[in-house]
Amino acid sequence: MPLILQVVLAVSVVVLTVFLALLLVQARRTARSVQLLADSARADLHQIASDVHEVRLQVGEATQLVRRAFELPSLLTEVVAGVVRGLPAFFAPKGGGRFLEALLTGLRRAVHLRRGRRTGPSEEASRG
Repeated sequence: MPLILQVVLAVSVVVLTVFLALLLVQARRTARSVQLLADSARADLHQIASDVHEVRLQVGEATQLVRRAFELPSLLTEVVAGVVRGLPAFFAPKGGGRFLEALLTGLRRAVHLRRGRRTGPSEEASRG
């Protein structure tokens, strides 16, 4: 083998080795950067999950407040609707009994409202 070919081959192997070493160093740096990015993303994701959980709890509390705020008007509306439904029966001949029944149902609901309980649909179905 000629001497020039041996020199070229030796230089090529050295250059290739240097490039491979530089490539491995860069790959190691990149892997470290990716690991730091993953750790940062994990911490950010944990913070986002905590924030979402906090918002969910606050929305739940707000929902309970709104539900309590609308419970009283809703029950009052049901009481008034029961009395209003009985009005035609009151003015019909021999219909005073149905009106009295509707009035008593409205009063029962008002009493339950005052006590903080709501009459369920099963109780109302058993009455009518």
